[in-house]
Amino acid sequence: MTEVKINGTKFGEITINGKPYDSDMTVYWTGKVEYRSKEHVIELGDFLKIVRLAPEVVIIGTGQEGIVRIAPEVLQVAEDKNIHIYAEKTPKAVELFNAFASQGRKVAGVFHVTC
Repeated sequence: MTEVKINGTKFGEITINGKPYDSDMTVYWTGKVEYRSKEHVIELGDFLKIVRLAPEVVIIGTGQEGIVRIAPEVLQVAEDKNIHIYAEKTPKAVELFNAFASQGRKVAGVFHVTC
């Protein structure tokens, strides 16, 4: 398994394993990193892509100011599949992701990098 670490975030950017990205990103405990469209809602379709890999925990970075919302059906699917969701402003979400990853947990993170 590849170790993954999010080095930091600032408005419009997130740095993952030393590489800066100027887009919203989805990051997995396996080291897989995917671009995500810059939307202000986490929709069920997005979440189902993550669920395929069976994470224990999903961290949602709601933006630097916390404007991203989670669709109610996402929360229902997470509950049904016993996946814990943590939603925090992106800087705090990065800290949570790194903490879970360092514990060897199956964690996925969805990070919005602007407002």
